[in-house]
Amino acid sequence: MNIKQLFLTAVITTACIVSTNIQAKADTYRAGKFTVNIFDTENTKVYVGCDDKGQCIRLEDGTQWRENGHRGITWANGDYYYSVSWKEDSNEGMYLNIVHKNKRILREKLVAVEENLPVVSLKSATWCDVVNIQSGQLALRFSPNGKSRAGLNNGNHLLLHKQQGIWAYVTVISGANKRVEGLKGWVNSNYLSCTKEPID
Repeated sequence: MNIKQLFLTAVITTACIVSTNIQAKADTYRAGKFTVNIFDTENTKVYVGCDDKGQCIRLEDGTQWRENGHRGITWANGDYYYSVSWKEDSNEGMYLNIVHKNKRILREKLVAVEENLPVVSLKSATWCDVVNIQSGQLALRFSPNGKSRAGLNNGNHLLLHKQQGIWAYVTVISGANKRVEGLKGWVNSNYLSCTKEPID
């Protein structure tokens, strides 16, 4: 689930700036007060950005571009453009640029979230199955009680990372719908049956 991305016009490309060879070894980044997720679906590049209040925006159909020694991905949202870019053959890093009406309004360096996490030796893992869905699907959300990113069905197998009240943060491991495998998000734990297993 790694990524890199997209194209714009010459004007926006001038405003969009640099990043590096570590382009998207992680798919979750911090950019100032924003959390940014970049991932592939079956046929598009997807950008999800959330502010520190949990307000999120999801943009699809990212366009990849390469110009003047830079590479990137750009997503359009009305007259706003969100771009992740990096300089080829450079260790300068990746940057998030937001352009509104040909004027750059934000430029923040992307820092992979994984780089800041301490190494912890896990002694057990908690595995869960989705159960008791009578109709529809269980929403996999970007944040607790937030916007849905996908739907899960009874029998979906999940790895539980953490819990916040009734909300569980999980990774989808397997299930009938292969398109949701690998996705992370929050689900209502009332619809989970979980067991903790030791890790050898």
